[in-house]
Amino acid sequence: MPHDAPDAERLLDFFGTVVRVRCTPGDATDLDFFFGPHRAGPGARPRYRVDLSSGEGGFLRSLLAKDDSPKAFRLSSDPGGVLIEERRFTRWSSVPSPLPPFRAMSEEIAAVQATVLVRGECCLAFHGDPHSGKTSLGLALSARGWALVSDQLLVVERATGAARPYLTPTGVRGRTLAAIREGTLAGLDRRRSFCTVSGEVVLARPESLGAVVPVGHRLGPVRLVAVRRSPGAGPGLRAGGPAPRVWPAGAWSWLSGALAADRARSLLTLPPEGGEQAGADLVEEYFGA
Repeated sequence: MPHDAPDAERLLDFFGTVVRVRCTPGDATDLDFFFGPHRAGPGARPRYRVDLSSGEGGFLRSLLAKDDSPKAFRLSSDPGGVLIEERRFTRWSSVPSPLPPFRAMSEEIAAVQATVLVRGECCLAFHGDPHSGKTSLGLALSARGWALVSDQLLVVERATGAARPYLTPTGVRGRTLAAIREGTLAGLDRRRSFCTVSGEVVLARPESLGAVVPVGHRLGPVRLVAVRRSPGAGPGLRAGGPAPRVWPAGAWSWLSGALAADRARSLLTLPPEGGEQAGADLVEEYFGA
């Protein structure tokens, strides 16, 4: 059973919802790394409370290591303490993340797994299968002056249709990791994980890699760009890309109303390896950004 008692605290602000997190001092340090820009300001009033507990090494370090240490979290209202969800597990698997507490926010936001960037009035969300090149494409555009909104999720307020920045660490892997390991990543605060498909993954704060959009900003409208690897094909970009999977289930009809009217959905095709710079060329030409 998890045995590390929570004795540290952080207040985090996710898209206007404040969460009190109780955890160990080690996990508090890791929370600063993962969610530093989302630290709530003085006087913030929490709406939810999350208690994290784990075996040796800490809750977040255990997740990164993908080990079998016992872990648990408890999500409740704050104040009041009404239980919303409680989970005990070893590996992450399909257990929903307690941070942000999306389970409790389904009426307020919709989300798509995507790398989101903006330049000027152009906000693009690149979605696709894992290892399709979203992050490496985002890094290529970032080097050209685009600002990162999120490397993980397109988060949209259901009340306004505005996209909100979600600034968690960027995961760098494969060829991109090899290219910048001794340059851009040298000396940065980072964390290491491992993927069974792509091997080593290094997590770095996105503001250390390029410009980011401050978490308090609201952006829109958004254009969705599906990214797909295609054997034997060069880079290409055309209108009419597939719709992404949207959370919560059934929210697509709502999200589609928040998209830009001009080229709202597109498909970017990349070769099986590389092609990010050519893809970035096509993106900038196609969207005139």
